[in-house]
Amino acid sequence: MLGINPIKAANDLRNHLGCWEPGDISLDEMVFALGGVLKESPMEGAEGRILMKGSNAIITINSNITYPSKRNFVIAHEIGHFILHNELTPFYADNDKTLSEWYKNGPQEQQANQFASELLMPSELFKSKVAGKRLSLSLIEQTAAYFGVSLTAAFLKYKDLGDFPIMVIYLENGIVKWKQSSSDFPFQWLPINGKVPVYTVAGDYFNNKGLEAKPEKVDAIEWFPSDFKLKDEPDWQLWEQCFPVSTNGLVSCLWTQ
Repeated sequence: MLGINPIKAANDLRNHLGCWEPGDISLDEMVFALGGVLKESPMEGAEGRILMKGSNAIITINSNITYPSKRNFVIAHEIGHFILHNELTPFYADNDKTLSEWYKNGPQEQQANQFASELLMPSELFKSKVAGKRLSLSLIEQTAAYFGVSLTAAFLKYKDLGDFPIMVIYLENGIVKWKQSSSDFPFQWLPINGKVPVYTVAGDYFNNKGLEAKPEKVDAIEWFPSDFKLKDEPDWQLWEQCFPVSTNGLVSCLWTQ
């Protein structure tokens, strides 16, 4: 149901199953405990789907998924639909688009993503892993590995719970589709549906197909040329790290030095 808080629902499920840390219970076992059936099958145009009737569900995961972190998120996302939406729609099919556009899609997909994030990365445990530590790719890599999630998912969680300012941007075909930032990120003036700035890591990816494995320094004014804060401090630099999430989709993470 749309009125259910997805964060609370995820924690209620973890508490009910006695799942306090990653590895206490597998997602496959969780589906079974909920009365569901989990199977894998080759799929085109979808990464996961769920068919629900009352307290029963069949969750199908694309057997072509090669990354365990992606498999984890897809299963957790479908569990979210089962817990939150089984009285609304009996069938959901999710592809890279619904799984990556966290803030653009309708409320049901947003809720399923929020549920999955909390189920895989409980907020209190996540905060204990990053509290007081300087934001770096190494920190996000370690945190993502601990929780069994992607770097993108860990950056998005850090945006809500970390100690340092960060913005997460989703681009498709070189166009900004959505952005989310921590409340203390210094720059906000980035128009939705604007073109990717050329002299950025994301710009290099879309224009030249280049992508650095490590974060790169970029001039903040490249991303935020109209932000009034940069009129007084035009030399401000940011770290930028990008991750492809589909054939034409890219997530860019910006944070202060």
